[in-house]
Amino acid sequence: MAGKSVESYQPPVSIPLPKWVGEAVIMQIFSMTKTELNNYRQAQWSEKKHYRKVGTSGQYSHGKAKILYNINEITRWVDEYPVM
Repeated sequence: MAGKSVESYQPPVSIPLPKWVGEAVIMQIFSMTKTELNNYRQAQWSEKKHYRKVGTSGQYSHGKAKILYNINEITRWVDEYPVM
């Protein structure tokens, strides 16, 4: 970046985030730990709205499913969270 100001820097490729993302991405975006994600799933977020369990077989699976998170709905939840 020699010779370029920080304000004018443009990344070479811009890829929009998908609606549903994996645990690693949601942890980075919202600075959450795995424990915090689990706590929010158990107490605050709704399955099928804020997160989904997706199995490789195409069928709902409790144990081996990957959990995907809806960035838009979680952001909306944060925006609507009561201000203390």
